[in-house]
Amino acid sequence: MVTGATKNEDSSLLMAWSGNHLQWLHCQGMTVLRSETLAVADSKALRKALLDIKSELEGVGSVQFATDLPYFSMAPSRVALGREKALQTLHLGGDAILPVSFYSEAFGEEASLIEQDLPGFQDEVEAIWPRAKRVSMALMFLESVVLETRKNVSAGCVAIHVGHERALMALFAEGGLMWSMTTDDLAGDGILYHVVNAIKRQERTEELEMEVLLTGQVEENGELMQSFNRFFERVEVKAPEVEWERVPSHPQHASTLTRMLPCA
Repeated sequence: MVTGATKNEDSSLLMAWSGNHLQWLHCQGMTVLRSETLAVADSKALRKALLDIKSELEGVGSVQFATDLPYFSMAPSRVALGREKALQTLHLGGDAILPVSFYSEAFGEEASLIEQDLPGFQDEVEAIWPRAKRVSMALMFLESVVLETRKNVSAGCVAIHVGHERALMALFAEGGLMWSMTTDDLAGDGILYHVVNAIKRQERTEELEMEVLLTGQVEENGELMQSFNRFFERVEVKAPEVEWERVPSHPQHASTLTRMLPCA
């Protein structure tokens, strides 16, 4: 094989759809070969985009897909099991859409994360890649940050990923997850308002040294960075710790997808 060439059967395709944008990433191990974001606003456009991707990446080894920054509810599994629909209704309001549940032991006891589904998404993906694996972008985001914060349990951390339509925010303290939510309030200081309120509600977090980690659709000197710099001393736009075949101008835009890398 020529140096630098890639066997598609050894590579992975990672995808996330928000309902309006489809972000996809092609990788081999921990090396990102290509990353793109497409405007995809309905199931017809989604089907076309997926077929185009399959044509470009014929024979790709594995496929993972996730809802991009979903609205979600989270509870201990001992409370949530069998009550997923009721919890979704309680936390997110009435909705005829069935929830999708994921499980984790990264937070001290088994927890259930219950996502609001995007109707037809899974059907469209599996019609093209029948063995594709569905994962939770929200859960992977929370798991990766909580494991990182346990390296310094005396500090607190606010982690925020900003998408095209929504942002996922979380507060960590003493090695644990204290609060998390998804918001579509991206204008002005909406994200800052939610975060500051969450910190004030958690009494012991106000005494901790707090850092803010930003990823997604954010820039080093952007409005969100400036807003948080008014209230926090340590604010960082964090780029993914991966290898790039061609380094993009804004690597932080792909941060949630890179958390889905097979070896991440």
